[in-house]
Parts: sequence; structure tokens; C-alpha cells
Amino acid sequence: MTIERDADGHLSDPAQWTPELARRLAAEDGIELEDGHWWLIEFVRRYHQDYGNPPLMRTLVAALRAERGDDVGSRDLYRLFPDGPVRLACKYGGLPKPDWCI
Repeated sequence: MTIERDADGHLSDPAQWTPELARRLAAEDGIELEDGHWWLIEFVRRYHQDYGNPPLMRTLVAALRAERGDDVGSRDLYRLFPDGPVRLACKYGGLPKPDWCI
């Protein structure tokens, strides 16, 4: 199966997404997906399914704080994906690049 991507490396057809493909895309960028990465990818996928857009960073931070019950912030998300947590979660989650990303 041929996997077509846009200029930013996001899948052209989100229906082709699988967890294995996510691992492959992340590996191409030198990232090994671990539990924190998967939480973020799955949250962004669910949010996108419910609202038609990826979440803003403040929404992610609020969700992570609610889940973990401690004082985490955007810095923690950038440790997972230094080049942009929401954009890369979309990329590895098979979603288009957010319109508001540069």
C-alpha cells in the first residue's frame, strides 16, 4: 500500500492511519513513541473526531492536568514532541496539519 503525504509529512488520507504507521512516521523523525506520546496522540485523535479540529495547547494542558492530577504544563508536552506537540500528535495520529500551525 502506498502512503501519500502532504508537504509537511501528514497523511493525505487519514483513513490509512494505523498505530504501526504512527510508529513508522515517528521513527523517521527519530522519535520512539512511549506512553506519554500515545496519550497525546490518542487525545488529539479523539478531540479531532469530536470537534473537527485539533485542540489548542491550553486544552491539552488542562486535560493532562485533569488526568495526572499534578502540576504539568506545556513544557511537559514539548518534552514529548519538541517540534510542536499538537502538530506532531496530528502528524503521527494521521490527521491533517492544524490550520493555525505555521
